[in-house]
Amino acid sequence: MNPIEKLAEYFLKFPGTGPRQAKRFVYFLLSNGQVFRKTLAVQILALDEAVSQCASCRRFFMRGRDASLLCDICTSPNTDQTTLLIVEKETDFDAIKKTNAYHGRYFILGGSLPILEPNPNEKISIAELVKEIEKQTSAGALKEIILAMGATREGENTAQYVAKTIEPLVKKHSLRISALGRGLSTGTELEYSDTDTFTNALKNRR
Repeated sequence: MNPIEKLAEYFLKFPGTGPRQAKRFVYFLLSNGQVFRKTLAVQILALDEAVSQCASCRRFFMRGRDASLLCDICTSPNTDQTTLLIVEKETDFDAIKKTNAYHGRYFILGGSLPILEPNPNEKISIAELVKEIEKQTSAGALKEIILAMGATREGENTAQYVAKTIEPLVKKHSLRISALGRGLSTGTELEYSDTDTFTNALKNRR
């Protein structure tokens, strides 16, 4: 396999990327010269040095001088410890954070579950979620878990799987489990919803 095809295979791993688009990415890099490619390579490698994944909420954050394993939201005294909002991916977190409508804790699953997914435990961070809920309930602060998945078939399937998995914990600790209410149109991914839409969906959670 030549370098063009090999690199195209890596681009195929990117969300929403097909074979033709993957090849376009490779040719784009080739047409922009060596300086551009080297700069891009340096920026990619810099991610390992500057970015960490929070051990609690699983989101990526800029690493500080103290090399903390927890992000600023999880360690902030201003974060509402009574609510835990679960989202599918990092871009959903970004969209919600910008609305300034939610001030509790987060958990990022790292993806969604296609219908009839044979290995759901390998597709999303469900084991880590269970451990995090156990940890937060042991601390005595957590009262409500909010399922904030997109209004898509995969989002609904993910929400159902998560709800079923954490049901024993919800009953054991008398937690409230809710989902975003009306406001999100069917077929809408959370990352594409505007501030008013998300705020209404959060207020009308059920």
